[in-house]
Amino acid sequence: MQKITVGFIALGMLVSLWLILKPSDQSPSNQSEVINKSHSLKRRDFSLPDINGTIQPFSQWNDKVVLLNFWATWCPPCRREMPDFIDVYERYKDQGFVVVGVGIDDEKKVAEFVDHLGVSYPILVGGRTAMKVSHLYGNRHGALPYSIIIDRNGVIRYRAGGFMPKNTLINQITPLL
Repeated sequence: MQKITVGFIALGMLVSLWLILKPSDQSPSNQSEVINKSHSLKRRDFSLPDINGTIQPFSQWNDKVVLLNFWATWCPPCRREMPDFIDVYERYKDQGFVVVGVGIDDEKKVAEFVDHLGVSYPILVGGRTAMKVSHLYGNRHGALPYSIIIDRNGVIRYRAGGFMPKNTLINQITPLL
């Protein structure tokens, strides 16, 4: 009887550990928030280098609907959502939409990954500085990926920590175009 009890306790501990550690699209880091325009959360300007080392001011995209996406090469959900971002960017760029990716890795890793994947939208690189910028945009827990959608007036309309499905992105940006 004692062996059975110990076995059930061990099984319960393993199930609990699995529930805690398993990847889930519903985890707290995958929370999204549609921002009410009356809150008037505004774009914050910053400058970071692109993959060629040229400093790029975020203000150059002030007249666009922007998906600002913080990501890293070692982040599986980041890697999974980027092909969809490329597709949506190519589909809507002529209507005033831009994706601005901000890689958290070093320039060489980001440049290699971007080249391999064929990313066509602007990529900035920032390491710790980029994480500070993401914090300014509400990423209090340092989640990656972390995405913000900003309208043409500089108002933040949507924030998401975690994987962003393609249909969610399209549904959020099309009314803003």
